[in-house]
Amino acid sequence: MSAAAFETSFGQFAKLCTEDYLVRHSNKGLYNRALKDIGKGTDVKYAWGASSVSCELNDGTICILENTLTNWKCTCPSESLCKHVLIAILFYAQQLPSSSSSSSSAHEEGELEGSKQQPDGTAERFNWLLAAELSPLIKPFNVSLVEEVLFRLRYPEELEVTQNALLTVCLKLQGAEVSFTEEANPAKALCKIKERAGELLKLEALLRYRASKGLDDLEALRGKVYKVAFSPDTVRECKELLTAMLRTGLARLPQSYMAQLETLAVTARSGQLPDVERGLRGIQGELELFFNRHVRFSMIELLDRVTKLYLALELLERETLPAAQKEQLIGTFRSKYYELPKLRLYGLGAEPWETRSGFRGITYYMYGLDDGQMYTYSDARAVYYEGNDFSFAKHYASYSPWLASLTMRQFAGEELVFEHIKVNEERRLSSGEGANLTLVARRSINELNVGRLASDLPALRRVGAGEPALFSDAKERLVLIKLARIIGNRFDKSSQSLLLEVEDETGEQLELILPYQADWEKTVKRLEAGYGAASLEQFYAFVRIEGGQAYPISFLHNTKLISLKLDM
Repeated sequence: MSAAAFETSFGQFAKLCTEDYLVRHSNKGLYNRALKDIGKGTDVKYAWGASSVSCELNDGTICILENTLTNWKCTCPSESLCKHVLIAILFYAQQLPSSSSSSSSAHEEGELEGSKQQPDGTAERFNWLLAAELSPLIKPFNVSLVEEVLFRLRYPEELEVTQNALLTVCLKLQGAEVSFTEEANPAKALCKIKERAGELLKLEALLRYRASKGLDDLEALRGKVYKVAFSPDTVRECKELLTAMLRTGLARLPQSYMAQLETLAVTARSGQLPDVERGLRGIQGELELFFNRHVRFSMIELLDRVTKLYLALELLERETLPAAQKEQLIGTFRSKYYELPKLRLYGLGAEPWETRSGFRGITYYMYGLDDGQMYTYSDARAVYYEGNDFSFAKHYASYSPWLASLTMRQFAGEELVFEHIKVNEERRLSSGEGANLTLVARRSINELNVGRLASDLPALRRVGAGEPALFSDAKERLVLIKLARIIGNRFDKSSQSLLLEVEDETGEQLELILPYQADWEKTVKRLEAGYGAASLEQFYAFVRIEGGQAYPISFLHNTKLISLKLDM
């Protein structure tokens, strides 16, 4: 362009150089020093070129500027944006009103008024944020950042967007701002928060802004996140072992098959197939019950485990299966946790458990007061190695990892506020450092709106078990049922379970099943004798629904909570 055309373009650029814009590119102190020097009489002479302007300050410093802050030069030794560049821009911006002729002042004033609504070229300058192809925009960010932002997008965030010299996206819940420049590179956006946290905010602001404009980037993000790598040979060996078991049949299956399952489970771990390892150990646990002629052995459960694992192995062999679905079939050894700024939770109780694949632990259940979702924290150990043990009573009485004065028994029945807590995709809480926990006065369960978690007995019977699916997370069905009273109990010797008979206010009845295990023998005897819970009236039962049966975890009455297997 000609020198005159560039001078016009530079003038438009200078108008857009607001205090916020220049401070974000430098800092507040440098901006104030530039204004102070101009006030003391610093003068600038401009020599216009076709694509740049040479600015000579009266102290002899020379700056070469374009109509953007992306490229600039200065004869001073500073490697970052210096006060001389700011002086050159601010001095020229201050001269602009005086250069307007009186005959055109009204016209210029009208243009300026219009620029308040939409600065010159603003819409075009930030069109790159809404580019149809997302891949070039997220290329500067590593996979872990993309993965974490993909998780954060599940949670709502209020945006406030302003456009002038910069396009600024304010993430109000997090109290953070990200300002994008005209350069089509989100990694070079301006953010006061530095290092990884700042990079995370830049990417999140970009994606939330695009989503607010109706763009769906989820598939493109998943394509960058999911990178599948596993051992095909291990998949083939697992299929062959399962096929051999089905051909042999349980009646003729040798006990040496247990050792083969153990060996293959270890192989699956080294072959980067965590869910295959879990599946093999689950089958191993079922077969152990079968060989021991245990009353809890279930042929249906064994067939379900074998069928699901075999289908998963069959699908993993298919090259046409999308990477995201393969990732779901493979699973992860350790869940990745991501930080949330704030999380309000209401304790619903704790439950001890032992899996057939050789793990023991206690799971604590909490209701999310802001999003209506179920959150958990699990303290678990693998006990299939010799010498490993897990005492439910000891771990339940231990202190919490977030607050030294709070025991896990107290934690199970409190109302909590976490700040900067890390949560994984299954909404499990991390015990890692950095989270702040505050206890607030626990409200009565009757005061809470528990949304979809609440259920009455007729609705409980109407809802089916749901369709099985390989590519969706297996979710526990947990409900809160309002009950009037416990009307009786009996011990079923055939199933080795205590059956609690309860009814609601309408007289509708339900059986709550508490399976017997040596660790909670005392609990079963106390419930049989009517200790603690028998006198409860107008209370809530927090239960798990499996196979059309209800298994109680805890009873809640006003602000009190009883975790049945741990508190009785």
